Amino acid sequence: MNRIKLIVSILLLLGLTFCIPQTHAQKRKKELTTKSKKAKKAFNGALTFFEVKQYDDANDYIDKALKYDSNFVEAYILRGQMASEQKKMDEAIQSYQKAVDVNPDFYPKLLYMLASMELDQAYYQDALKHYQAYAVRLDSDLSLRTRIEYGVDKCQFAIKQMDHPVPFDPQNLGSKVNTISDEYINSISADDQMLILTQKHDASSGNTQALNGKTEDFFYSKRNAEGDWGRIRNMGSNFNTSGNEGAMSIAPDNSMVIFTACYREAGYGSCDLYISKRRGSQWTKPVNMGPGVNSRWWDTNSSISSDGKTIYFISNRKGGQGKSDLWTAELNDDGMWGNVVNMGEIVNSKGQEMTPYIHADGRTLYFASDGHMGMGGLDLFVTRRDDNGNWSTPVNLGYPINTQENEMGIVINAMGDLAYLSSEREGGYGGYDIYSFTLYSEARPVAVTYMKGVVRDADTHKPIPAQFNLVNLKTGKTIVSSISDEIKGDFLVIIPVNEPLALSVEKKGYLFYSDNFNVIGDYSTIKPYLKNVDLKPIKPGQSIVLKNIFFASNSFNLEDESFIELNNLINLLKHNSKLKIEISGHTDNIGDAQTNLKLSKNRAKAVMDYLIAQGVDTGRLTFKGYGETKPIANNDAEEGRKQNRRTEVKVIGI
Repeated sequence: MNRIKLIVSILLLLGLTFCIPQTHAQKRKKELTTKSKKAKKAFNGALTFFEVKQYDDANDYIDKALKYDSNFVEAYILRGQMASEQKKMDEAIQSYQKAVDVNPDFYPKLLYMLASMELDQAYYQDALKHYQAYAVRLDSDLSLRTRIEYGVDKCQFAIKQMDHPVPFDPQNLGSKVNTISDEYINSISADDQMLILTQKHDASSGNTQALNGKTEDFFYSKRNAEGDWGRIRNMGSNFNTSGNEGAMSIAPDNSMVIFTACYREAGYGSCDLYISKRRGSQWTKPVNMGPGVNSRWWDTNSSISSDGKTIYFISNRKGGQGKSDLWTAELNDDGMWGNVVNMGEIVNSKGQEMTPYIHADGRTLYFASDGHMGMGGLDLFVTRRDDNGNWSTPVNLGYPINTQENEMGIVINAMGDLAYLSSEREGGYGGYDIYSFTLYSEARPVAVTYMKGVVRDADTHKPIPAQFNLVNLKTGKTIVSSISDEIKGDFLVIIPVNEPLALSVEKKGYLFYSDNFNVIGDYSTIKPYLKNVDLKPIKPGQSIVLKNIFFASNSFNLEDESFIELNNLINLLKHNSKLKIEISGHTDNIGDAQTNLKLSKNRAKAVMDYLIAQGVDTGRLTFKGYGETKPIANNDAEEGRKQNRRTEVKVIGI
């Protein structure tokens, strides 16, 4: 629509026509509000220049029109329209306000237009006033009344948020991470040692896939020995092409990444999700995640759960609640992704949801939305999953984390106390920069820590790949199941806080390793476990401590939490059909030696009896109690005595 037709349409909505050049003559319905012929002539001149986008000249003529008649409502409306098209929103608001001041009943809907514009610019008090002023003039248009009520609610919400700001002190990550280009935070590793970002920068000449002369690429930064972020590095041609890639999510254990790429030949829709897995220090060639995840629509913005078996992503496919929704997909037993499910109307709105981030606790999800009640554009929200798998009503993270602008997503470290976001603000290096800030306590996820190290052959100390299983001792539910890197043997396992957990590390041909955790503490005291795991090859004389066998004090009755470990032992015997073992019980030196000897013998027998009851051949098992005669730690301290109270398994035949 050309500019004359545009302004004609606006004024026809007012029930008006006016004198304009003959080629654009309109049938007169009603005179312009001004009686001044000079004002009308100047107004027509403004229209002529408006049509060819000569805004300065058009404004000169509007100045003349208003000089002849300062109450010329249509002139103010035209000036407001021009300012709006030039993105000079404050000037547009001033002009529309002038028109309303002259006569608020001239065109009541202008009050709604003005209020909506003021809301976008965060003039919440003024917007509220104009929404309410229009509401009393509104006829029976129910759809518009609903929009007005929503605008009123949004203004009142924003005013309340600004009256009760949340703690927020963003710190720029510095010139090694941020540049004159736009940097968008994508994800961080669970150990908070690497961050991945998307940088939007000028495209090279001749790049036909660039959008508006810009292209997007992936970069990463690692912390140095002092804990500062190092200079960002391009992730290379394996990920970055002449097209546009973005929104990369890294698994908490650094084993895989998933990202968005658009308009590729092998794609299923406009934008698809692609996956790459780490092999040592290299990444595999990214592959499309397939029709089990991607649709013929728009699929983007993924986040990977701590166990690596669920992704949360955005799609505008059919079956959603609004413009773009949050969906989940699961990793099937065959290694393929599928079972895509919409997260439902509690989490998803009628608007658009974007940039999900599932915290390593597995139950706290952050995302952006313009459909839930917020400050303006896309706001950041948090929702939490209960023990029944139900998600809570999303909660706005508050002002000034959220503003009238679009908030581009948030990621949270494993401890839950430090957050990262991208923002365009004064004092930055140019465009969007990445900032970190301390997240206030009410918005934090459940804290988690991690165990990090390398799996090695105990004899050769060479790295080996192995299966990790982390199980909740109370519920028996597997929290994490992953495999250490097949080349470097390194691993990172998320450990939830304030839950009793059993860890087992297994590989065919080796005795399994076990450990248990019950990390209790606050954000300032919880520390990660840095530990190498040495797996012992199965051969006579090798032994392991069963760290997840539990007895009550002075009792040989197995506690329920022991069955997870005992079943691991059964699997070891099943997979090694000729393996014969001795089960031994040990105590500390507290109490009578003979009593301790008897207790250790009964405990070892209790383990053997369970194995036999589960079908293990008695000829493969023997047991013995050693009492306090074979300590592995000093009995003078409780920590040492705790280590001495143990159940061991020793290979006696293969």
